[in-house]
Amino acid sequence: MVGTTRTRSVGEDTVTDDTSTTGLQSMIERAGRITAEEAEALDVAWKADEQILLPEPSASLAIQGGADGRMVTNADLLAAWQHALDAAGAAGRVDEIEAAQEAGRAVKHSDAHRRDRAGAEEAVRSAVLATGVRDLLSDDEYATLTAAWRKVLGEV
Repeated sequence: MVGTTRTRSVGEDTVTDDTSTTGLQSMIERAGRITAEEAEALDVAWKADEQILLPEPSASLAIQGGADGRMVTNADLLAAWQHALDAAGAAGRVDEIEAAQEAGRAVKHSDAHRRDRAGAEEAVRSAVLATGVRDLLSDDEYATLTAAWRKVLGEV
């Protein structure tokens, strides 16, 4: 991951991006070591957080070509994710966005390939982005985006 040395003020403390980059790199490396069991647990935790709703099959859906698939009904999770992306983009935090993408790719190359990993990839990307832009998020948004990681892998 490429990073530049910038300093930003967070409350009364000053945090350098080098410190942040090191933390994100550690999370990416951890994502690359996720076991198949951890990937499954992350997938289950993430999908529970998403509060997935599957549309009931019906004759009218069949006539219309079927359902679109799952629908995420956790408005807080969707809003937190969108805010994190928007805030990162507005603040020019490309490194943090790329770190989240890299973490998702790391899951694909870990032992997670043995299990359904879609939720695991989303959980990891979410936690890495939230950690990278922690100073731009509310405590509730941060907790929402890192919940699955913390539940399965421990503190971020």
